[in-house]
Amino acid sequence: MRRLLIMLAAAALIVAACSSDDEPAGSSETAEPPATTTTASQATTTTTAETTTTAAETTTTTTTPEATTTPTAAPGSAAVATTPVVGVLIPYSANGGELFPPNSVEAHWYQYEDNYVVLYRGFDASADIPICAGNSIFDGTTFTNISNSPHLGTAEEICVGAPTIAESPAGVYACGSLLYYATQIPTDIEGSLWGTLELGTAEGLEGQTTGPSGTPKDIGNTPKFVPGLATYELPPSGVDAGGVVTCG
Repeated sequence: MRRLLIMLAAAALIVAACSSDDEPAGSSETAEPPATTTTASQATTTTTAETTTTAAETTTTTTTPEATTTPTAAPGSAAVATTPVVGVLIPYSANGGELFPPNSVEAHWYQYEDNYVVLYRGFDASADIPICAGNSIFDGTTFTNISNSPHLGTAEEICVGAPTIAESPAGVYACGSLLYYATQIPTDIEGSLWGTLELGTAEGLEGQTTGPSGTPKDIGNTPKFVPGLATYELPPSGVDAGGVVTCG
């Protein structure tokens, strides 16, 4: 009997020892260390997203596409100033008044690159009216720097009897209703300016000019006019309302 009790006590000690060895192992399996790893991963992901968003906003706010929206003047056009150097055309021959009504055309004087330019305001260059344009300067003794140029015709047809035919770039130009002439008259010559519209006939030249004494030159108050542009904005004159004319 005593021996049986000793054996039972020994068995109880073995069971207790086995239970003590299993408990730490179970505690190790239920620990939760992944929480630290998850937090680090979340922090890294959030930081990367914020950096990307900030860079995109910076690129958008520095774009300035409206810097080139200021309009500029169209090339090949000009607003023509009013000139005080003006002469009215009147007949110089018996039949000169038949070309157009007397006092209906004015010679408006301008300058360009050391030569005069004359605008024949009131004459409609867009109408089917052939004319021989001309001009000169009277120096007190004689007419000099005379030239003529045909409009809607040839020099042989409508400038018969004219002493000198202009050579390009001098000569007459039509721009819409505007008829103008790049003359061969230097701006440094003293005298009175004469502008003429006429026709050569078998009996001689017939027409109108800025008589009876021409137009005194006044280079200090003579505006600039650039020949050869595509459009001009003309101021009103004593014989027309002005406005925009288009060449070609």
